[in-house]
Amino acid sequence: MKRCCAHAGCLTRFLPLLLASSAFCFGQGHVEPQPAPLDPVRAKQEARALVAEMLGQTPQQNTADTGQVRIRDANGKEREIPVRFEIRATPTNWVSVYETLTPAGGPGGEKLTVIHTPGQPNQYQVVSSAGVGATNAVAKELSPDQTMIPFAGSDFWVADLGLEFLHWPKQRLMAKEMRHSKSCDRLESINPYPVPGGYARVESWIIIERPHGIVHADAYDSKGKLLKFFDPTALEKVQGEYQLEEMEIKNKKTGSCTWIKFNLSHE
Repeated sequence: MKRCCAHAGCLTRFLPLLLASSAFCFGQGHVEPQPAPLDPVRAKQEARALVAEMLGQTPQQNTADTGQVRIRDANGKEREIPVRFEIRATPTNWVSVYETLTPAGGPGGEKLTVIHTPGQPNQYQVVSSAGVGATNAVAKELSPDQTMIPFAGSDFWVADLGLEFLHWPKQRLMAKEMRHSKSCDRLESINPYPVPGGYARVESWIIIERPHGIVHADAYDSKGKLLKFFDPTALEKVQGEYQLEEMEIKNKKTGSCTWIKFNLSHE
C-alpha cells in the first residue's frame, strides 16, 4: 500500500511532540539576535494563547508508519529498536501510539498510548514485556506525575512523547527570537510539583508560523541543572517538501543519547 507525503507530514508533525513543521530549515553558523524580554502580563497572556492553540492542533486523518529508535549509552555502545508510530483521530479526541517491534516486524515489548482530549489532561497507557500472550496484556494507566520514565529504555520519556509540559499550569512567553533561522516564541513551562529526578522547568522554541512546531527544547531539574535537550537533526526532501527525518534527545545527566528516525515514504 502506498504512503503519500501527506502521511509523512502528519506523522512528523504529531509524532512525537508536534516537533517540527515541514517547512523547518536549519541555520548555518551565524549569531542570532536576542531581543528584550516581553512585558510580564503580556508574556502570560500570549503563553496561554500559544499553548491553547498548540494543544488544539489535531490530525485530520489516521496514519501509521515505522522507524527506528537508536540509543547510545555513555560508553558509546549503541543499540537499535524498530518501532511503529500511529495516529488515530476520533470525533472527540486523538490518539498517538508508540510500539516497539521485533526484527520480524511483530510486537516487541512496549507499547505507549497517549490519548489527547481538548481541555483535559492527557491519558497515558503503557503495556510492557511482550512475548507469549502479550496481545492479551493489560495496559497500565499512568498519571501525569508518573510519566517521567523512559520509553523502551531510551532517553525519550513518556512525558516527552505526550508533550506533558504544555499541560503544566505555569506558562510564560520569554521572548520572540530566532532559532535555526526560524522566528520563534521562546516558551517557559514550570512544573509546580516536580517529582524527584524529573523536569521542573522546560524552555521550548516554537515556530511562530502556523502550524506551530517545536524546533528546540531544554529541560531542567528542580536545582536548575540542564537534564536534557532536544533538536531535530535531519531533514529529507519528500515530493518537493522538507520533512523531519530524525530527531535527537541528549541526556546530560547520564551522558546517553537517543535518536528517533522516521521511515519517510518517497512515493
